[in-house]
Amino acid sequence: MKPRRLPALILLALAACLSGCSLIMPKEIETMLAETNAGAKALKSERPDAFRTYEAGDRTIHYVEIADGTPKPLVLFIHGSPGRWQDFVRYLNDPDLRAKAHMISVDRPGFGGSGYGVVERSMVRQCDNIAPLLDKAGPGRRVIVVGHSYGGPMAVRLAIDHPEKVTDIFIIAGSVDPDLEHTKWYQYVAEWPLVKRAVPVDLAVANREIRALKADLIDMLPLWKNVTQRVSVIQGDNDDLVPPANADFAEQQLTAATSLKIVRLPDANHFTPWNRYDVIKAELLKHLEDSPGRG
Repeated sequence: MKPRRLPALILLALAACLSGCSLIMPKEIETMLAETNAGAKALKSERPDAFRTYEAGDRTIHYVEIADGTPKPLVLFIHGSPGRWQDFVRYLNDPDLRAKAHMISVDRPGFGGSGYGVVERSMVRQCDNIAPLLDKAGPGRRVIVVGHSYGGPMAVRLAIDHPEKVTDIFIIAGSVDPDLEHTKWYQYVAEWPLVKRAVPVDLAVANREIRALKADLIDMLPLWKNVTQRVSVIQGDNDDLVPPANADFAEQQLTAATSLKIVRLPDANHFTPWNRYDVIKAELLKHLEDSPGRG
């Protein structure tokens, strides 16, 4: 092996580690990306008015909003790390969900149209940045916050900080247990100056915010007892990125929830929003149809 090839190979391996999935199931991911991009393109053509922004402090936050003007429960989708609003485009395009919900999918700070590449390491500040979207709900309407992966603890934190606004929490493969957050060697390497310049922007942002997540989860520990909303947790038993024990942690902590449902999916991996769409849609429809509380 020629010495000059070593940096490129190291970067390739590092990018694979940071993505956590690019070398695990490349065909599945390629299909997911193709379907997501096609769905996003179709939505942009159909509803160009759905693409919007607002200012939150020094941030511009980008989101996509599907509403028809009739009063309905609000569903706010929060993507993982890395991620983008398009991760939930299939839900936004679903006619059954459109008939029952006012839906919003947001680009979290640092991703997509929300200051791409400019990381916000504090999960709490990220929640503050997107909290104005909760006010999109009509008077007396339920607000269901759906979070995947890094978006999972954000959904919980929004419910803690805004109990008068959030009525339902929907956690999909959420990274919620601080004891299960471990910084890997390659996450440190990714911050080396020479390496940092070569790492894709999405992965660099993801690495920096994930490294800071543990401290935010520790701070949140005494606040779980304040979660009184209805909660659903969906977790794949074959998730290599977010350990399935995160669902066990959520079950232990959510003792004050109005109701709690833990759905464990045998053989399911981390990509449940895409490859277990029917399961997630069915559970979401239950929240929309018979959720206790407002609406």
